Amino acid sequence: MDKPEVVRTLREIATLLELQEENPFKARAYESAARSIEGAPGDLEALVASGDLYKIKGIGEGIGKKVAELVQTGRLGYYEDLRANVPIELLGLLRIPGFGPKKARAAWQTLGIDEIDELEQAARDGRLAKLPGFGEKTAQNILEGIEFVRSHGDRHLYSEAWAAAAPIVDALRELKAVQRIKVGGSLRRRRETIKDIDIVVSTGKPRTVMDRFVALGGIERVVAHGETKSSVTLAGGINCDLRCVSDAQYPFALHYFTGSKDHNVAMRRRAQGMGLKMNEYGLFPDGAESSLECADEQAVFAALQLPWIPPELREDTGEIEAAANGELPALIETGDIRGMIHFHTTESDGVCALEDMAREAERLGYAYAGVCDHSQSAAYARGLKPDQVLRQREEIEKVQKKFKKLRLLHGIESDILAEGALDYPESILKTLDFVVISIHSRFGMPKADMTKRMIAAIENPYATILGHPTGRLLLQRDPYELDMDAVLEAAGRARVALEINAHPMRLDLDWRECRKAKALGCRFAICPDAHNTEGIADVPYGVGVARKGWLTREDVLNCLTAEEFVQWKRVEAKPKKRTRK
Repeated sequence: MDKPEVVRTLREIATLLELQEENPFKARAYESAARSIEGAPGDLEALVASGDLYKIKGIGEGIGKKVAELVQTGRLGYYEDLRANVPIELLGLLRIPGFGPKKARAAWQTLGIDEIDELEQAARDGRLAKLPGFGEKTAQNILEGIEFVRSHGDRHLYSEAWAAAAPIVDALRELKAVQRIKVGGSLRRRRETIKDIDIVVSTGKPRTVMDRFVALGGIERVVAHGETKSSVTLAGGINCDLRCVSDAQYPFALHYFTGSKDHNVAMRRRAQGMGLKMNEYGLFPDGAESSLECADEQAVFAALQLPWIPPELREDTGEIEAAANGELPALIETGDIRGMIHFHTTESDGVCALEDMAREAERLGYAYAGVCDHSQSAAYARGLKPDQVLRQREEIEKVQKKFKKLRLLHGIESDILAEGALDYPESILKTLDFVVISIHSRFGMPKADMTKRMIAAIENPYATILGHPTGRLLLQRDPYELDMDAVLEAAGRARVALEINAHPMRLDLDWRECRKAKALGCRFAICPDAHNTEGIADVPYGVGVARKGWLTREDVLNCLTAEEFVQWKRVEAKPKKRTRK
Protein backbone atom coordinates (compact mmCIF):
# COMPACT_ATOMS: atom_id res chain seq x y z
CA MET A 1 0.00 0.00 0.00
CA ASP A 2 1.07 3.57 -0.64
CA LYS A 3 0.76 6.40 1.88
CA PRO A 4 -2.82 7.54 1.01
CA GLU A 5 -4.10 3.96 1.24
CA VAL A 6 -2.39 3.41 4.60
CA VAL A 7 -3.82 6.68 5.94
CA ARG A 8 -7.31 5.71 4.76
CA THR A 9 -6.98 2.27 6.39
CA LEU A 10 -5.83 3.71 9.73
CA ARG A 11 -8.75 6.13 9.74
CA GLU A 12 -11.15 3.32 8.98
CA ILE A 13 -9.67 1.29 11.84
CA ALA A 14 -10.37 4.24 14.16
CA THR A 15 -13.97 4.35 12.92
CA LEU A 16 -14.41 0.59 13.28
CA LEU A 17 -13.10 0.74 16.85
CA GLU A 18 -15.63 3.46 17.68
CA LEU A 19 -18.44 1.47 16.09
CA GLN A 20 -17.52 -1.52 18.23
CA GLU A 21 -17.27 0.59 21.39
CA GLU A 22 -13.61 -0.07 21.97
CA ASN A 23 -11.52 2.15 24.24
CA PRO A 24 -11.88 5.68 22.81
CA PHE A 25 -8.21 6.38 23.42
CA LYS A 26 -7.36 3.48 21.14
CA ALA A 27 -9.48 4.90 18.34
CA ARG A 28 -7.90 8.32 18.79
CA ALA A 29 -4.44 6.77 18.60
CA TYR A 30 -5.17 5.40 15.13
CA GLU A 31 -6.67 8.70 13.97
CA SER A 32 -3.62 10.54 15.34
CA ALA A 33 -1.29 8.07 13.60
CA ALA A 34 -3.14 8.62 10.32
CA ARG A 35 -2.68 12.40 10.59
CA SER A 36 0.99 12.05 11.48
CA ILE A 37 1.76 9.70 8.59
CA GLU A 38 -0.22 11.88 6.18
CA GLY A 39 1.92 14.88 7.11
CA ALA A 40 5.25 13.07 7.32
CA PRO A 41 7.68 14.01 4.54
CA GLY A 42 9.27 11.27 2.47
CA ASP A 43 8.23 7.95 0.98
CA LEU A 44 6.43 5.71 3.46
CA GLU A 45 8.04 2.53 2.13
CA ALA A 46 11.48 4.06 2.71
CA LEU A 47 10.48 5.16 6.22
CA VAL A 48 9.41 1.60 7.03
CA ALA A 49 12.58 0.08 5.57
CA SER A 50 14.90 2.44 7.45
CA GLY A 51 13.03 2.24 10.75
CA ASP A 52 12.44 6.02 10.67
CA LEU A 53 8.72 5.29 10.79
CA TYR A 54 9.03 5.14 14.59
CA LYS A 55 10.41 8.68 14.69
CA ILE A 56 7.01 9.96 13.55
CA LYS A 57 4.90 11.37 16.35
CA GLY A 58 2.21 8.94 17.48
CA ILE A 59 3.76 5.82 15.91
CA GLY A 60 4.56 3.32 18.62
CA GLU A 61 5.53 -0.32 18.27
CA GLY A 62 1.96 -1.65 17.94
CA ILE A 63 0.72 0.72 15.26
CA GLY A 64 4.14 0.80 13.61
CA LYS A 65 4.10 -2.96 13.01
CA LYS A 66 0.62 -2.71 11.49
CA VAL A 67 1.71 0.11 9.18
CA ALA A 68 4.72 -1.95 8.09
CA GLU A 69 2.46 -4.93 7.37
CA LEU A 70 0.18 -2.75 5.25
CA VAL A 71 3.08 -1.27 3.30
CA GLN A 72 4.86 -4.56 2.73
CA THR A 73 1.91 -6.89 2.07
CA GLY A 74 -1.04 -4.67 1.22
CA ARG A 75 -3.11 -6.44 3.88
CA LEU A 76 -3.67 -6.35 7.62
CA GLY A 77 -5.35 -9.19 9.51
CA TYR A 78 -6.33 -6.90 12.39
CA TYR A 79 -8.17 -4.58 10.02
CA GLU A 80 -9.91 -7.46 8.23
CA ASP A 81 -11.10 -8.91 11.55
CA LEU A 82 -12.56 -5.53 12.58
CA ARG A 83 -14.39 -5.21 9.26
CA ALA A 84 -15.81 -8.71 9.58
CA ASN A 85 -17.62 -7.65 12.76
CA VAL A 86 -19.39 -4.66 11.18
CA PRO A 87 -21.86 -4.66 8.27
CA ILE A 88 -20.23 -3.00 5.28
CA GLU A 89 -23.39 -0.94 4.69
CA LEU A 90 -23.04 0.62 8.15
CA LEU A 91 -19.80 2.31 7.13
CA GLY A 92 -21.66 3.87 4.22
CA LEU A 93 -24.08 5.53 6.64
CA LEU A 94 -21.20 7.57 8.07
CA ARG A 95 -21.28 9.69 4.91
CA ILE A 96 -24.46 11.28 6.27
CA PRO A 97 -23.63 14.71 7.76
CA GLY A 98 -23.96 14.66 11.56
CA PHE A 99 -24.31 10.87 11.72
CA GLY A 100 -21.02 9.84 13.29
CA PRO A 101 -19.83 6.53 14.72
CA LYS A 102 -21.59 6.99 18.11
CA LYS A 103 -24.99 7.59 16.56
CA ALA A 104 -24.43 4.86 13.99
CA ARG A 105 -23.54 2.40 16.75
CA ALA A 106 -26.68 3.30 18.72
CA ALA A 107 -28.93 2.88 15.69
CA TRP A 108 -27.25 -0.39 14.74
CA GLN A 109 -27.14 -2.02 18.18
CA THR A 110 -30.55 -0.82 19.38
CA LEU A 111 -32.65 -0.84 16.22
CA GLY A 112 -30.62 -3.16 13.97
CA ILE A 113 -30.19 -0.40 11.38
CA ASP A 114 -27.33 -0.77 8.91
CA GLU A 115 -28.83 0.56 5.65
CA ILE A 116 -29.86 4.05 4.57
CA ASP A 117 -33.48 3.08 3.77
CA GLU A 118 -33.90 1.58 7.24
CA LEU A 119 -32.41 4.69 8.83
CA GLU A 120 -34.77 6.94 6.89
CA GLN A 121 -37.79 4.90 7.93
CA ALA A 122 -36.75 4.97 11.60
CA ALA A 123 -36.28 8.74 11.42
CA ARG A 124 -39.75 9.18 9.91
CA ASP A 125 -41.67 6.85 12.22
CA GLY A 126 -40.22 8.26 15.44
CA ARG A 127 -38.07 5.32 16.55
CA LEU A 128 -34.82 7.20 16.01
CA ALA A 129 -35.93 10.22 18.03
CA LYS A 130 -36.60 8.00 21.04
CA LEU A 131 -33.01 6.77 21.26
CA PRO A 132 -30.89 8.32 24.05
CA GLY A 133 -29.00 11.33 22.74
CA PHE A 134 -31.14 11.74 19.62
CA GLY A 135 -34.49 13.57 19.78
CA GLU A 136 -36.78 15.07 17.14
CA LYS A 137 -34.29 17.68 15.96
CA THR A 138 -31.56 15.10 15.44
CA ALA A 139 -33.94 12.85 13.53
CA GLN A 140 -34.89 15.75 11.25
CA ASN A 141 -31.23 16.64 10.69
CA ILE A 142 -30.52 13.02 9.75
CA LEU A 143 -33.37 13.07 7.21
CA GLU A 144 -31.87 16.21 5.68
CA GLY A 145 -28.45 14.53 5.68
CA ILE A 146 -29.87 11.48 3.89
CA GLU A 147 -31.33 13.75 1.21
CA PHE A 148 -27.95 15.47 0.86
CA VAL A 149 -26.11 12.15 0.43
CA ARG A 150 -28.60 10.89 -2.14
CA SER A 151 -28.28 14.05 -4.18
CA HIS A 152 -24.46 13.84 -4.17
CA GLY A 153 -23.96 10.09 -3.81
CA ASP A 154 -22.63 9.42 -7.31
CA ARG A 155 -20.14 12.27 -7.26
CA HIS A 156 -16.47 12.38 -6.23
CA LEU A 157 -14.02 15.10 -5.29
CA TYR A 158 -11.92 16.49 -8.13
CA SER A 159 -8.75 15.47 -6.30
CA GLU A 160 -9.91 11.86 -5.92
CA ALA A 161 -10.96 11.60 -9.55
CA TRP A 162 -7.66 13.05 -10.75
CA ALA A 163 -5.68 10.68 -8.51
CA ALA A 164 -7.61 7.78 -10.06
CA ALA A 165 -7.29 8.99 -13.66
CA ALA A 166 -3.60 9.91 -13.72
CA PRO A 167 -2.14 6.38 -13.36
CA ILE A 168 -4.54 5.07 -16.03
CA VAL A 169 -3.38 7.72 -18.48
CA ASP A 170 0.28 7.03 -17.58
CA ALA A 171 -0.14 3.29 -18.10
CA LEU A 172 -1.89 3.63 -21.46
CA ARG A 173 0.58 6.25 -22.69
CA GLU A 174 3.31 3.58 -22.50
CA LEU A 175 1.60 1.57 -25.26
CA LYS A 176 3.10 2.04 -28.71
CA ALA A 177 -0.43 1.79 -30.10
CA VAL A 178 -1.42 5.02 -28.33
CA GLN A 179 -0.72 8.10 -30.45
CA ARG A 180 -2.37 10.78 -28.28
CA ILE A 181 -4.21 10.56 -24.97
CA LYS A 182 -5.89 13.06 -22.67
CA VAL A 183 -8.46 13.22 -19.90
CA GLY A 184 -11.68 14.90 -20.99
CA GLY A 185 -15.05 15.61 -19.38
CA SER A 186 -15.68 17.58 -16.22
CA LEU A 187 -12.29 16.49 -14.89
CA ARG A 188 -10.51 18.38 -17.67
CA ARG A 189 -12.83 21.33 -17.06
CA ARG A 190 -11.81 21.19 -13.38
CA ARG A 191 -15.27 21.01 -11.88
CA GLU A 192 -15.21 20.73 -8.10
CA THR A 193 -16.92 17.32 -8.07
CA ILE A 194 -16.83 14.64 -10.75
CA LYS A 195 -19.40 12.02 -11.70
CA ASP A 196 -17.11 9.92 -13.91
CA ILE A 197 -13.80 9.98 -15.76
CA ASP A 198 -13.57 10.33 -19.54
CA ILE A 199 -10.35 9.47 -21.36
CA VAL A 200 -9.85 10.00 -25.10
CA VAL A 201 -7.20 8.13 -27.10
CA SER A 202 -6.14 8.27 -30.74
CA THR A 203 -4.88 4.97 -32.08
CA GLY A 204 -4.76 2.74 -35.12
CA LYS A 205 -5.07 -0.34 -32.89
CA PRO A 206 -8.10 0.27 -30.65
CA ARG A 207 -8.46 -3.40 -29.64
CA THR A 208 -4.92 -3.43 -28.22
CA VAL A 209 -5.62 -0.30 -26.20
CA MET A 210 -8.99 -1.52 -24.93
CA ASP A 211 -7.62 -4.90 -23.89
CA ARG A 212 -4.91 -3.21 -21.87
CA PHE A 213 -7.39 -0.77 -20.31
CA VAL A 214 -9.75 -3.42 -18.93
CA ALA A 215 -6.81 -5.44 -17.58
CA LEU A 216 -5.33 -2.59 -15.50
CA GLY A 217 -5.06 -2.95 -11.76
CA GLY A 218 -7.49 -1.14 -9.52
CA ILE A 219 -10.56 -2.07 -11.56
CA GLU A 220 -13.50 -3.40 -9.58
CA ARG A 221 -15.78 -4.25 -12.49
CA VAL A 222 -15.71 -4.19 -16.29
CA VAL A 223 -19.04 -2.72 -17.38
CA ALA A 224 -18.43 -2.78 -21.15
CA HIS A 225 -15.53 -3.86 -23.37
CA GLY A 226 -15.77 -2.70 -26.96
CA GLU A 227 -13.45 -1.50 -29.71
CA THR A 228 -14.42 2.19 -29.63
CA LYS A 229 -15.64 2.48 -26.03
CA SER A 230 -15.01 0.56 -22.82
CA SER A 231 -16.33 1.34 -19.34
CA VAL A 232 -15.11 0.19 -15.95
CA THR A 233 -15.81 0.89 -12.30
CA LEU A 234 -12.64 1.62 -10.36
CA ALA A 235 -11.95 0.33 -6.86
CA GLY A 236 -12.83 3.72 -5.38
CA GLY A 237 -16.28 3.58 -6.97
CA ILE A 238 -15.61 6.02 -9.81
CA ASN A 239 -16.77 5.04 -13.31
CA CYS A 240 -14.23 5.48 -16.08
CA ASP A 241 -14.93 5.52 -19.84
CA LEU A 242 -12.25 5.12 -22.49
CA ARG A 243 -12.96 6.14 -26.09
CA CYS A 244 -10.70 5.31 -29.03
CA VAL A 245 -10.75 7.30 -32.27
CA SER A 246 -8.46 7.74 -35.24
CA ASP A 247 -5.77 10.38 -34.99
CA ALA A 248 -7.60 12.54 -37.54
CA GLN A 249 -10.75 12.43 -35.39
CA TYR A 250 -8.92 13.02 -32.11
CA PRO A 251 -9.06 16.86 -31.94
CA PHE A 252 -12.82 16.83 -32.53
CA ALA A 253 -13.43 13.96 -30.10
CA LEU A 254 -11.31 15.61 -27.40
CA HIS A 255 -13.31 18.83 -27.73
CA TYR A 256 -16.63 17.00 -27.75
CA PHE A 257 -15.90 14.74 -24.79
CA THR A 258 -14.46 17.62 -22.79
CA GLY A 259 -17.82 19.42 -22.99
CA SER A 260 -19.69 20.91 -21.32
CA LYS A 261 -22.92 19.92 -23.03
CA ASP A 262 -24.06 23.55 -23.13
CA HIS A 263 -20.71 24.69 -24.55
CA ASN A 264 -20.90 22.02 -27.25
CA VAL A 265 -24.43 23.08 -28.22
CA ALA A 266 -23.29 26.69 -28.54
CA MET A 267 -20.28 25.65 -30.63
CA ARG A 268 -22.46 23.56 -32.96
CA ARG A 269 -24.78 26.55 -33.34
CA ARG A 270 -21.82 28.71 -34.33
CA ALA A 271 -20.68 26.07 -36.81
CA GLN A 272 -24.13 25.90 -38.38
CA GLY A 273 -24.07 29.66 -38.88
CA MET A 274 -20.88 29.19 -40.89
CA GLY A 275 -22.30 26.38 -43.03
CA LEU A 276 -20.61 23.59 -41.08
CA LYS A 277 -21.78 20.52 -39.19
CA MET A 278 -19.84 19.76 -36.00
CA ASN A 279 -19.78 16.49 -34.05
CA GLU A 280 -17.32 14.26 -32.21
CA TYR A 281 -15.87 12.94 -35.47
CA GLY A 282 -15.19 16.14 -37.37
CA LEU A 283 -16.25 19.47 -38.82
CA PHE A 284 -18.10 18.93 -42.09
CA PRO A 285 -18.99 21.55 -44.73
CA ASP A 286 -22.65 21.34 -45.78
CA GLY A 287 -23.18 18.36 -48.04
CA ALA A 288 -19.62 17.05 -47.61
CA GLU A 289 -18.77 13.58 -46.35
CA SER A 290 -15.22 14.48 -45.37
CA SER A 291 -14.29 16.64 -42.41
CA LEU A 292 -12.04 19.63 -42.48
CA GLU A 293 -8.54 18.64 -41.38
CA CYS A 294 -7.57 19.97 -37.95
CA ALA A 295 -4.26 18.93 -36.45
CA ASP A 296 -5.25 19.74 -32.88
CA GLU A 297 -7.91 21.37 -30.73
CA GLN A 298 -6.52 24.84 -31.44
CA ALA A 299 -7.15 24.23 -35.13
CA VAL A 300 -10.75 23.21 -34.41
CA PHE A 301 -11.39 26.56 -32.74
CA ALA A 302 -9.51 28.38 -35.50
CA ALA A 303 -11.77 26.77 -38.12
CA LEU A 304 -14.66 28.48 -36.33
CA GLN A 305 -12.73 31.77 -36.28
CA LEU A 306 -12.05 31.58 -32.56
CA PRO A 307 -8.90 31.46 -30.42
CA TRP A 308 -8.49 28.34 -28.32
CA ILE A 309 -10.76 28.47 -25.27
CA PRO A 310 -9.22 26.92 -22.13
CA PRO A 311 -11.21 23.87 -20.95
CA GLU A 312 -11.97 25.47 -17.57
CA LEU A 313 -14.07 28.15 -19.28
CA ARG A 314 -16.18 25.81 -21.42
CA GLU A 315 -19.41 26.13 -19.45
CA ASP A 316 -21.38 28.36 -21.89
CA THR A 317 -21.09 31.35 -19.58
CA GLY A 318 -19.98 33.80 -22.25
CA GLU A 319 -16.67 32.24 -23.22
CA ILE A 320 -17.53 31.92 -26.94
CA GLU A 321 -18.64 35.53 -27.18
CA ALA A 322 -15.54 36.68 -25.28
CA ALA A 323 -13.32 34.63 -27.58
CA ALA A 324 -15.00 36.05 -30.69
CA ASN A 325 -14.45 39.59 -29.39
CA GLY A 326 -10.84 38.99 -28.36
CA GLU A 327 -11.74 39.40 -24.68
CA LEU A 328 -10.66 36.10 -23.16
CA PRO A 329 -8.56 36.72 -20.02
CA ALA A 330 -4.99 35.49 -19.66
CA LEU A 331 -5.85 32.99 -16.95
CA ILE A 332 -3.70 32.61 -13.88
CA GLU A 333 -1.18 29.74 -13.85
CA THR A 334 0.13 27.80 -10.87
CA GLY A 335 3.60 29.22 -11.53
CA ASP A 336 2.25 32.75 -10.99
CA ILE A 337 1.76 32.08 -7.25
CA ARG A 338 4.70 33.55 -5.35
CA GLY A 339 3.57 33.06 -1.78
CA MET A 340 2.06 30.12 0.08
CA ILE A 341 -0.43 31.75 2.45
CA HIS A 342 -2.54 30.12 5.19
CA PHE A 343 -0.92 27.07 6.70
CA HIS A 344 -1.13 25.60 10.20
CA THR A 345 1.61 24.24 12.42
CA THR A 346 1.88 22.16 15.58
CA GLU A 347 1.22 25.37 17.51
CA SER A 348 -2.48 24.73 16.79
CA ASP A 349 -3.93 21.77 14.89
CA GLY A 350 -1.21 21.27 12.27
CA VAL A 351 0.76 18.03 12.07
CA CYS A 352 4.13 19.53 11.12
CA ALA A 353 6.37 22.08 12.80
CA LEU A 354 6.90 25.54 11.36
CA GLU A 355 10.38 24.74 10.10
CA ASP A 356 9.17 21.63 8.24
CA MET A 357 6.36 23.57 6.57
CA ALA A 358 8.75 26.36 5.63
CA ARG A 359 11.28 23.95 4.19
CA GLU A 360 8.63 22.32 1.99
CA ALA A 361 7.40 25.73 0.80
CA GLU A 362 10.97 26.67 -0.12
CA ARG A 363 11.49 23.34 -1.89
CA LEU A 364 8.39 24.01 -3.99
CA GLY A 365 9.81 27.36 -5.05
CA TYR A 366 7.72 29.82 -3.05
CA ALA A 367 9.30 33.17 -2.19
CA TYR A 368 7.32 33.59 1.02
CA ALA A 369 5.07 31.58 3.32
CA GLY A 370 2.44 32.90 5.71
CA VAL A 371 1.81 30.90 8.88
CA CYS A 372 -1.81 31.12 9.92
CA ASP A 373 -2.63 29.07 13.00
CA HIS A 374 -6.05 29.00 14.64
CA SER A 375 -7.11 31.68 17.11
CA GLN A 376 -8.10 31.39 20.75
CA SER A 377 -11.83 30.70 20.18
CA ALA A 378 -10.97 27.50 18.30
CA ALA A 379 -10.34 25.45 21.44
CA TYR A 380 -10.97 22.24 19.47
CA ALA A 381 -7.93 23.14 17.33
CA ARG A 382 -5.71 24.29 20.22
CA GLY A 383 -6.11 27.90 19.10
CA LEU A 384 -3.45 30.36 20.27
CA LYS A 385 -3.98 32.60 23.27
CA PRO A 386 -2.67 36.19 22.94
CA ASP A 387 0.60 35.41 24.71
CA GLN A 388 1.13 32.41 22.41
CA VAL A 389 0.67 34.65 19.36
CA LEU A 390 3.43 36.92 20.62
CA ARG A 391 5.70 33.97 21.36
CA GLN A 392 5.05 32.60 17.88
CA ARG A 393 6.39 35.85 16.42
CA GLU A 394 9.66 35.17 18.26
CA GLU A 395 9.70 31.59 16.95
CA ILE A 396 9.18 32.81 13.38
CA GLU A 397 12.11 35.21 13.73
CA LYS A 398 14.28 32.36 15.02
CA VAL A 399 13.30 29.97 12.20
CA GLN A 400 13.67 32.72 9.60
CA LYS A 401 17.43 32.75 10.19
CA LYS A 402 17.63 29.26 8.66
CA PHE A 403 16.16 30.37 5.33
CA LYS A 404 17.74 32.69 2.78
CA LYS A 405 15.32 32.32 -0.15
CA LEU A 406 12.05 32.11 1.78
CA ARG A 407 10.50 34.93 3.79
CA LEU A 408 8.20 33.93 6.63
CA LEU A 409 5.12 36.03 7.36
CA HIS A 410 3.14 35.96 10.59
CA GLY A 411 -0.61 35.69 10.24
CA ILE A 412 -3.51 34.21 12.16
CA GLU A 413 -6.85 32.65 11.27
CA SER A 414 -9.04 34.69 13.58
CA ASP A 415 -12.50 33.34 14.34
CA ILE A 416 -15.50 35.50 13.52
CA LEU A 417 -17.66 35.47 16.63
CA ALA A 418 -21.45 35.35 16.54
CA GLU A 419 -21.89 39.12 16.58
CA GLY A 420 -19.17 39.68 13.96
CA ALA A 421 -16.25 40.65 16.19
CA LEU A 422 -12.85 38.99 15.86
CA ASP A 423 -11.53 37.08 18.83
CA TYR A 424 -8.38 39.14 19.44
CA PRO A 425 -8.00 42.76 20.58
CA GLU A 426 -6.38 45.40 18.40
CA SER A 427 -3.17 45.09 20.42
CA ILE A 428 -2.67 41.57 18.99
CA LEU A 429 -4.09 42.08 15.49
CA LYS A 430 -1.84 45.05 14.74
CA THR A 431 1.30 42.95 15.36
CA LEU A 432 0.47 40.58 12.50
CA ASP A 433 1.48 40.71 8.83
CA PHE A 434 -1.99 39.60 7.74
CA VAL A 435 -5.23 38.32 9.26
CA VAL A 436 -7.49 35.66 7.77
CA ILE A 437 -11.00 35.93 9.21
CA SER A 438 -13.11 32.76 9.22
CA ILE A 439 -16.29 31.25 10.62
CA HIS A 440 -15.86 27.97 12.49
CA SER A 441 -18.98 27.86 14.65
CA ARG A 442 -22.73 28.45 14.64
CA PHE A 443 -23.09 27.52 10.97
CA GLY A 444 -26.88 27.37 11.18
CA MET A 445 -27.58 31.03 11.90
CA PRO A 446 -30.47 32.58 9.92
CA LYS A 447 -29.46 34.13 6.61
CA ALA A 448 -29.87 37.75 7.70
CA ASP A 449 -27.92 37.20 10.93
CA MET A 450 -25.12 35.28 9.23
CA THR A 451 -24.79 37.98 6.58
CA LYS A 452 -24.68 40.74 9.21
CA ARG A 453 -22.09 38.74 11.17
CA MET A 454 -19.82 38.32 8.18
CA ILE A 455 -20.08 41.93 6.99
CA ALA A 456 -19.25 43.20 10.49
CA ALA A 457 -16.07 41.10 10.46
CA ILE A 458 -15.15 42.23 6.96
CA GLU A 459 -15.35 45.84 8.16
CA ASN A 460 -12.78 45.20 10.89
CA PRO A 461 -9.78 47.34 9.86
CA TYR A 462 -7.34 44.48 10.48
CA ALA A 463 -9.10 41.91 8.29
CA THR A 464 -6.99 40.98 5.25
CA ILE A 465 -8.60 37.85 3.79
CA LEU A 466 -12.06 36.30 4.27
CA GLY A 467 -11.33 32.60 4.79
CA HIS A 468 -13.38 29.87 3.04
CA PRO A 469 -16.22 32.37 2.51
CA THR A 470 -19.20 30.00 2.22
CA GLY A 471 -18.08 27.34 4.71
CA ARG A 472 -19.02 24.47 2.44
CA LEU A 473 -17.47 21.01 2.64
CA LEU A 474 -17.93 19.34 -0.72
CA LEU A 475 -20.17 16.26 -0.58
CA GLN A 476 -20.50 16.76 3.19
CA ARG A 477 -21.90 20.17 4.10
CA ASP A 478 -23.82 22.85 2.24
CA PRO A 479 -22.72 26.51 2.35
CA TYR A 480 -23.97 28.82 5.08
CA GLU A 481 -27.20 30.69 4.45
CA LEU A 482 -25.78 34.01 3.19
CA ASP A 483 -26.70 37.02 1.09
CA MET A 484 -23.59 36.44 -0.99
CA ASP A 485 -24.05 39.56 -3.10
CA ALA A 486 -24.04 41.72 0.05
CA VAL A 487 -20.93 39.95 1.35
CA LEU A 488 -19.06 40.42 -1.93
CA GLU A 489 -20.02 44.09 -2.08
CA ALA A 490 -18.77 44.58 1.50
CA ALA A 491 -15.47 42.83 0.70
CA GLY A 492 -14.97 45.05 -2.35
CA ARG A 493 -15.64 48.22 -0.35
CA ALA A 494 -13.42 47.24 2.59
CA ARG A 495 -10.56 45.89 0.45
CA VAL A 496 -10.76 42.48 2.10
CA ALA A 497 -9.60 39.72 -0.23
CA LEU A 498 -11.64 36.59 -0.75
CA GLU A 499 -9.90 33.31 -0.09
CA ILE A 500 -10.03 30.58 -2.68
CA ASN A 501 -9.38 27.78 -0.23
CA ALA A 502 -7.56 25.09 -2.18
CA HIS A 503 -8.27 22.22 0.18
CA PRO A 504 -9.93 19.58 -2.04
CA MET A 505 -12.94 19.33 0.30
CA ARG A 506 -13.54 23.10 0.21
CA LEU A 507 -12.56 24.78 -3.08
CA ASP A 508 -14.25 27.79 -1.57
CA LEU A 509 -14.91 30.51 -2.88
CA ASP A 510 -17.01 28.78 -5.55
CA TRP A 511 -15.84 29.57 -9.09
CA ARG A 512 -19.33 30.79 -10.01
CA GLU A 513 -18.93 33.71 -7.60
CA CYS A 514 -15.47 34.78 -8.79
CA ARG A 515 -16.49 36.84 -11.81
CA LYS A 516 -19.20 38.61 -9.85
CA ALA A 517 -16.75 39.38 -7.04
CA LYS A 518 -14.11 40.65 -9.47
CA ALA A 519 -16.66 43.01 -11.02
CA LEU A 520 -17.30 44.40 -7.52
CA GLY A 521 -13.62 45.24 -7.08
CA CYS A 522 -12.65 42.21 -5.01
CA ARG A 523 -9.21 40.65 -4.93
CA PHE A 524 -8.46 37.03 -4.09
CA ALA A 525 -5.92 34.87 -2.27
CA ILE A 526 -5.32 31.25 -3.27
CA CYS A 527 -4.49 29.37 -0.06
CA PRO A 528 -3.91 25.66 0.65
CA ASP A 529 -5.12 25.79 4.28
CA ALA A 530 -2.40 23.20 4.76
CA HIS A 531 -2.18 21.25 8.02
CA ASN A 532 0.83 19.20 6.90
CA THR A 533 3.59 19.42 4.30
CA GLU A 534 1.62 17.42 1.74
CA GLY A 535 -1.26 19.89 2.00
CA ILE A 536 0.91 22.61 0.46
CA ALA A 537 0.62 20.72 -2.83
CA ASP A 538 -3.12 21.51 -2.91
CA VAL A 539 -2.45 25.01 -4.27
CA PRO A 540 -3.07 23.93 -7.92
CA TYR A 541 -6.61 22.92 -6.99
CA GLY A 542 -7.24 26.50 -5.93
CA VAL A 543 -5.68 27.74 -9.16
CA GLY A 544 -8.16 25.56 -11.02
CA VAL A 545 -11.03 27.33 -9.23
CA ALA A 546 -9.54 30.72 -10.09
CA ARG A 547 -9.18 29.74 -13.74
CA LYS A 548 -12.79 28.59 -13.88
CA GLY A 549 -13.69 31.95 -12.36
CA TRP A 550 -11.92 33.82 -15.20
CA LEU A 551 -9.23 35.22 -12.87
CA THR A 552 -5.80 36.47 -13.91
CA ARG A 553 -2.61 36.80 -11.88
CA GLU A 554 -3.45 40.48 -11.33
CA ASP A 555 -6.54 39.43 -9.37
CA VAL A 556 -4.65 37.29 -6.85
CA LEU A 557 -2.78 38.80 -3.90
CA ASN A 558 -0.22 36.05 -3.44
CA CYS A 559 1.01 36.62 -6.97
CA LEU A 560 2.52 39.80 -5.49
CA THR A 561 5.92 39.97 -3.85
CA ALA A 562 6.02 39.49 -0.08
CA GLU A 563 6.40 43.22 0.53
CA GLU A 564 3.57 44.06 -1.86
CA PHE A 565 1.35 41.47 -0.19
CA VAL A 566 1.98 42.82 3.32
CA GLN A 567 1.48 46.41 2.22
CA TRP A 568 -1.58 45.75 0.04
CA LYS A 569 -4.21 47.02 2.50
CA ARG A 570 -1.98 49.71 3.92
CA VAL A 571 -1.32 51.60 0.71
CA GLU A 572 -4.53 53.56 0.97
CA ALA A 573 -6.71 54.63 3.87
CA LYS A 574 -9.38 52.28 5.06
CA PRO A 575 -12.96 53.24 4.22
CA LYS A 576 -14.94 54.28 7.23
CA LYS A 577 -17.41 51.81 8.61
CA ARG A 578 -20.92 52.26 7.35
CA THR A 579 -23.46 52.93 10.06
CA ARG A 580 -26.32 50.50 9.84
CA LYS A 581 -29.68 51.36 11.33
